[in-house]
Amino acid sequence: MNLIKNLSLEASAGSGKTFALSIRYVSLLFLGAKPQTILTLTFTNKAANEMAVRINSLLLELDSPKKKIELNEICRLTGMSQKEIFAKKEQIYQNFLESKLNISTLDSFNATILRGFSLLKDIMPDFEIGENISEFEFLSEFIMEIEKRGLYDDLIEFSVYEQKRVNEIFNFLKILNQKRDDIDKIGIKIYDIDSIKKESMKIFFDLKELFLSCTTLSASGKNAFEKIETIEDILQTTWITKDSLQDYRYFKKCYTPLCDELFFKLKDNLTLYLKAKEAFYKKKYLNIFKTYIDIKNKLNKKSNTLDFDDITNFVYDLITTKTINNEQIYFRIDNKIEHILIDEFQDTSVTQFKILEPLIEDVVKSKNFKTFFYVGDTKQSIYRFRGGVKELFYYVQKRFDVKKQILDTNYRSSKRVVEFVNRVFIDKIPNYTPQLLPPNKPDSGYVKVVESDELIEIVTKEVFNLLRKGVNPDDIAILTYSNADSYYIKERLQEQEPTLKVTTATTIKLIDTNSVITIIEFLKYLYFKEEIYLVNFLSLIGRSIDEEIDTSHFNTYLDLHILITKIVTYFQLYDYDENILKLIEISTNYKDIEDFLFSYQNIDEPSPKKKDIGIKILTIHKSKGLEFAHTIVVDRFKKKPSNRDSMLFYYKGIELEDMYIKFPNREFLDEKYKEAVDANKELQRDDELNTLYVALTRGVNSLIICQKNENSSLKMLGLSPMEEGDIFIEYKKKQEERFDDFEYQPIMLGSDSIKIENLSKEEQKERDIGIALHYMLENLDFETKDITSAYWSMKNRFFKILKEEDLEQVKTKVVKIFENKEFMKLIKGAKLYKELPLIYKGEKKQLDLLIEKDDRFIVVDYKSSEYFQKKHLYQIKEYQQIISNIYKKRVDAYLIYFHDQIDIKEIY
Repeated sequence: MNLIKNLSLEASAGSGKTFALSIRYVSLLFLGAKPQTILTLTFTNKAANEMAVRINSLLLELDSPKKKIELNEICRLTGMSQKEIFAKKEQIYQNFLESKLNISTLDSFNATILRGFSLLKDIMPDFEIGENISEFEFLSEFIMEIEKRGLYDDLIEFSVYEQKRVNEIFNFLKILNQKRDDIDKIGIKIYDIDSIKKESMKIFFDLKELFLSCTTLSASGKNAFEKIETIEDILQTTWITKDSLQDYRYFKKCYTPLCDELFFKLKDNLTLYLKAKEAFYKKKYLNIFKTYIDIKNKLNKKSNTLDFDDITNFVYDLITTKTINNEQIYFRIDNKIEHILIDEFQDTSVTQFKILEPLIEDVVKSKNFKTFFYVGDTKQSIYRFRGGVKELFYYVQKRFDVKKQILDTNYRSSKRVVEFVNRVFIDKIPNYTPQLLPPNKPDSGYVKVVESDELIEIVTKEVFNLLRKGVNPDDIAILTYSNADSYYIKERLQEQEPTLKVTTATTIKLIDTNSVITIIEFLKYLYFKEEIYLVNFLSLIGRSIDEEIDTSHFNTYLDLHILITKIVTYFQLYDYDENILKLIEISTNYKDIEDFLFSYQNIDEPSPKKKDIGIKILTIHKSKGLEFAHTIVVDRFKKKPSNRDSMLFYYKGIELEDMYIKFPNREFLDEKYKEAVDANKELQRDDELNTLYVALTRGVNSLIICQKNENSSLKMLGLSPMEEGDIFIEYKKKQEERFDDFEYQPIMLGSDSIKIENLSKEEQKERDIGIALHYMLENLDFETKDITSAYWSMKNRFFKILKEEDLEQVKTKVVKIFENKEFMKLIKGAKLYKELPLIYKGEKKQLDLLIEKDDRFIVVDYKSSEYFQKKHLYQIKEYQQIISNIYKKRVDAYLIYFHDQIDIKEIY
């Protein structure tokens, strides 16, 4: 085996980090790892979905010629032959399909943990994720609480000092919230500020008297003292910024060593004064911040909604206070984590890392087959403003003795683009490793730097130059510093050529497309039975809102993807719409219509139907991770706004050293503060360089840079006008994208077809109770017999559908299962799998409970009613046959009916 147990991979732009991640994941499977034990974390839902799809595709097509490179790399890492890989491929792929995957975003992973322990933080487990609190409501509650706590004057003072409106201060408070765990560690020392002021003024007057006693002191020298009345006046002077009073020209004639003796003493006292003043303001600001957090928590609990910062902070608090440990986390997420893979690690925040740290430590210190792998590129660290700390990349290498490898070959860009980027950054980015080119890379590509203060003119000129040379508008991307710049360029381009297609949006969410909204409205109608959803649906498909719809065609117990297919077919909604196909694909991830309707708003999947046909204009930050055949990078149209924040956060490594308040001339008095200022300037310079590195590495065939003569944001690159290479156009035969018509085929469970008639209100109620019963059983802990969490999860999900007495009825039925000796005997000493998904012969199944004994398996299906007894019999026998075919073991089957008493029927 050549797979390194603990490995960090520094992957430059275009070097294949996604390839490396997917190969690592699949290699782990062939080495015996179970999919559910591999925690794979990314930063966006899109990246997580793409990773799952890529792994699925790799496993499915591993024996095809087009996967030869991947196959060879898997053989190398595992030490297995191709013959051994092919022999295990089908079983590993089947296990992958049948397993619960741990591929998600860091935020989603944290949310999963919090749901398991939310009651410890007085939060309901079914909390929603988002921003459901209106700004007006927040502001009103915040102001009321500020007045109640006697902090109104402090808030106004804070607002004046920050030069911001009160609601704008919330942005600053959000930043504090992201750093809450660090800020809690910052102590506030109390000073006697009046004594310090008095001593400072005494030293000043001694210094003043010394200079005024000098007969050769000039009028300008005297004026330097005469206008000073307060300590704040001293801080505004020019001479206070000098290293020695001998350096101040108006004092030179009267300078003696005694002057500097008093001067240095004054500086020390002024430094102490600023620290005292800082402590005074810090206390006020942190009281305001505490009020902000209290109101935020209050409104979040009221709406049962949390944002990702809240979730991260709550989980961090649970872990760092030792409220929960690794084993409890593993128990709640239903899996023991044995392998950790993290993408884009340079964007991880310190808080996110500290949440993962115990899990990572558990993996790296294990003597068993457990592995840790992370990948990223510190040169592409551009999210420091969102908490990303690139220093973590190297800190973790050292902290856990992780081996480092570098991917330095660029497979994305043309030769001239790669060589140009190397020349630009080789002496700009510390420890820059020049990118290599694959063997036999053709000598192609085009690079141009054009310079003019008429920035908009050169941008439009370069765009139309590309179009005249035959470049397809779809292959052109313009990268800007701001959305305002993007809109300005779009407006100018379309002024010159009104028919030119230009878009400033990269994607639209799948759930925001009309065709998907239409289907969701009808699903809501089927489930909630509220007429408003039917009216919405009929309006969207262009039919009369008074039309009668026969819902007997749509059984909500069908697998969701089959139900959606029936809706699309019945109402003829398809029309070759890729969004509908994507929705059907995603719907297979949900166990039923209810699961989907209560969580679909969290789907971050982009629409596959292109909304960005034509020239794309987007910010550099949004371009990260993308590539474009022909890329134009544009300088800032306006000077970068200065940072007006009053706070300065100073980190040493990954730890917050201190939090300073900015005061005029403070860097000339306080060495520690100056160190913090210099460190932040260096970080800002790194951010600018990294942003430009991201921009310049998006280009595939050509790269054009448009910069200003004066006040250029690209000045640090030291670029001069130049042009080399030729525009390369890859001509492709354009084919009309078309998808075959699809036809719904009902699944036959036996020789007779089962027809579902319209249900009465009472029957519908029984159905809803049945769904709630299944949900509570799914969340039940059979080992501890603790039903509290399961009950609250069920209650919070169904309280809008079922009455209180119905919810209690569900709870009563579940309690009885622990009183049933026959059931307890079935599960005793066995391994239990709840709500187990199966894909067998192309069809998706869901088992309520699978019990694994030493000598056999037991299939259990829960039922709340005997209404469809014939269907139940077919269904349980089918499950029994599937498990028997997969495991080649004896399989028993039981139907459990929840009546006034538990009725367990063994199926023969």
